[in-house]
Amino acid sequence: MDDDDFMTGMGGPKMRRFTDTQAILAKLEGKCAMWERVARDNKERAGDFERAAQRIREGATAVTVGRTTYYLADDESTTRDETADESVS
Repeated sequence: MDDDDFMTGMGGPKMRRFTDTQAILAKLEGKCAMWERVARDNKERAGDFERAAQRIREGATAVTVGRTTYYLADDESTTRDETADESVS
């Protein structure tokens, strides 16, 4: 398997047909803009989690990131979500 094979997938590369230069440029530039937005959003999201972690380090017992609140419980029981997070590497 070649180093570039991950780009093609199991069935080979997808083929996109264009009939003129402007059409292919519009497609490629649109994809570029989309991935730049995704990268920017991901960086912001990572920052949200880092700020939440810092608040916990500073003594907070609950933080909210997006629609999820993470909190320290007084008892020893764990919830299904907490257990699932531990198995992710």
